[in-house]
Amino acid sequence: MSVAKTCEGAEAPLHSCASFSSGTSSFSGRLVMYKKLFIPGPTHVRDEILQAQAMPMIGHRAEEYADLQAEVTPKLQRLLYTQQRVYLYTSSSTGVMEGSVRQASAKRVLNTVCGAFSKRWHQITVANGVPCDKVEVPMGQAITPELVDEALSGGDYDAITIVMNETSTGVMNPVKEIAA
Repeated sequence: MSVAKTCEGAEAPLHSCASFSSGTSSFSGRLVMYKKLFIPGPTHVRDEILQAQAMPMIGHRAEEYADLQAEVTPKLQRLLYTQQRVYLYTSSSTGVMEGSVRQASAKRVLNTVCGAFSKRWHQITVANGVPCDKVEVPMGQAITPELVDEALSGGDYDAITIVMNETSTGVMNPVKEIAA
């Protein structure tokens, strides 16, 4: 088995899914052995980010935050290739989904479900007491434009939920074609 030296000099197993580099951490002031894992997490955080996180927080109502958002928003629009308004949330995705469901519909929502994350839209809609219908396909299949057209023709909807990438199954829904 291959081994690597840790920053204290002890040996640790070297797995094929990791690589090692070393350097001096300006945050801790000591030699650190960075282990890069080629898996979804945990994620290595660079020293400059850790230092920024150690600074006092900016209040979301402070002038400093307003200035920061005014600077960042046009850059996000360019990055996302949109002229539409970009919304920044300080919550989990569930918080964004709940806020969207509460604000987007005055009548009825059509929820399209093709996996665990799109199912979450339906659960949140129901939990918030918003009238809704669900169109569901088996996990691993995409929502089709024809399915959405058929559902929309039979109901009075003012909002629809759909995920572009259903990460629970790897399905990419054809949102451009559905929106056409």
